[in-house]
Amino acid sequence: MPQVKDKNFQAFTKLDRGKYKDNYVIIIDGKVRFWGRDIKRLLKKTKEKYPDKIPLVAKIPKEEVMVLPAP
Repeated sequence: MPQVKDKNFQAFTKLDRGKYKDNYVIIIDGKVRFWGRDIKRLLKKTKEKYPDKIPLVAKIPKEEVMVLPAP
């Protein structure tokens, strides 16, 4: 399996999800830069502060989530 070299994705896989439960996180340059529940506000702040960066945006669920394939 090939190594994933994207530092934002690597940071996401190592993220302490308990700290960010039920929030969106925005990761830039391998670090969580913003988090909260209002995605529009978070994206606006991200665009203002990091206009030339491509962030990783993810929603951290409240509880454990099981994703099942469609039949």
